[in-house]
This record gives sequence, C-alpha cells and structure tokens, in this order.
Amino acid sequence: MANEIPDYGSRVRDAVRTYWAVRRSQAERSQELGVVNTGLRSEVTGGRHLDALQLLLVEVFVDAGIPARMLEVKRRPVPGYFRRDKSWDIVVTVEDRVLAIIELKSITGKKPGQNYNNRTDEALGQAIDVWKAVERGIIVSPLRPWLGYVMLIEDNAEWNATSKPRRAVWPADPAFDATSPADRAAIFFDRMVRERMLDSACVMLANRSTGDVRYKQDTLTFQAFAAAMFGRSLQFKVTNPDLGWE
Repeated sequence: MANEIPDYGSRVRDAVRTYWAVRRSQAERSQELGVVNTGLRSEVTGGRHLDALQLLLVEVFVDAGIPARMLEVKRRPVPGYFRRDKSWDIVVTVEDRVLAIIELKSITGKKPGQNYNNRTDEALGQAIDVWKAVERGIIVSPLRPWLGYVMLIEDNAEWNATSKPRRAVWPADPAFDATSPADRAAIFFDRMVRERMLDSACVMLANRSTGDVRYKQDTLTFQAFAAAMFGRSLQFKVTNPDLGWE
C-alpha cells in the first residue's frame, strides 16, 4: 500500500521537455518530407507529442499501489447521453473495471482566443455527456466514474497578456475582470472541479525554450492532480478486494 506521494516536480519537467522536443522533431521531419501544414499543425501530426506525459500519469497509478501488470491504458470511447460516445485520451482499466478516465490536451501558439474556446467547450461537453449518461442509467458502475483533465498551455506573452473585456449582452462575472487567457483557463478548470464536473484537473504553463513549468493555482498543480489519483487508487483497491492486490 502506497503511504507517501512522491514529489513529481522533476518528472513533470522531464516530460514537458520531451513534449517540446518531440514537437520540434515532428516539425523538422515534416519539412524534410516536404509536407506543408498550416500554422503549428506540422508539430503535432506525428500524434505522439504527449506520450511522455501519458506515461507519467501511468507511473502515478503504479506509485499509488496499482500493479503495472494489471493496468490497461488506452484511448477508448466512453458512452454519452447526447452522443453515442466520445473518445477520451486515457481510459485506465484493471481487469476491465474502469479506474480512471483522463483527457490530456495541449494548446500552443500565439493566438489564444479560438483555441481556448474550443478546448473549454470540448471539456465541458465531454463532462456533461458522461454525467448525464450516468444519471440516465446508460453508464452503470459500482463506483462513480473518475474524470480528470490535464491541460498544457504554452507559457508565452500572448497567453499571459491581460485582455480587454468584450461587450457582452449582460455583464460578465467580475472574476474574469483584468485576466489573461491563462488566468481564465485556470478559473474554468477550478470551477469544473468545484462543481464536480471533473474530479481533478491540472493546468500547467510550459515554457517552450526551457521546459520549465508553473501553475496559476495550487489546486491545479500536477502534484495536486497526483494526490487525487492516489485517492482514487486507494478507493478502487478497497472496493475491489477480489482482484487480489499484492
């Protein structure tokens, strides 16, 4: 039984540096092959830029006491109510029993607006669809599904610049006054957790040049996310004693 949560700071930085290295290599490979892609697309068409972070999440479950040999981790569709299903990036199962469902996304570049809205719309829609499916009896599980979200945002001037409010039909929540896109991303995911739309979330700002990582809120750090994963792992083991834990 795991008794202590390791400090994941150095492992997070290593994973983020690998993320940037893979993106650079994919962009270079696209150029070598003469592939023309718009914007940053050439950096992500290889499809493996988040593998190091995904592996780190698996390591957390192992550190939390789930034997690696028992884990199955893959991208899988999860049933919904409004849609037939939607694929989540990481579905972790043990003997076909769902331990955790995690979305792992990144946003880079110098135009936060549209990318931010797309990602938050997607996160909100995915969560609502799952919980409505639970409410309507489409998803039936002894344990409430555990939903997590990890968002990596490029730490650049555009994401940290305070933007002027738009002329909305009604006044916006004052919590968003004088905020940057990165601030608003933190507010969004913090509220998703507070409203139980997500069980935990991590929003990391990652420097492209150095690989350094920082966070807007203590509740959204990778360490806090790992703590929630530890809690879920303990709950899962206690409620599935027939799996023969070592």
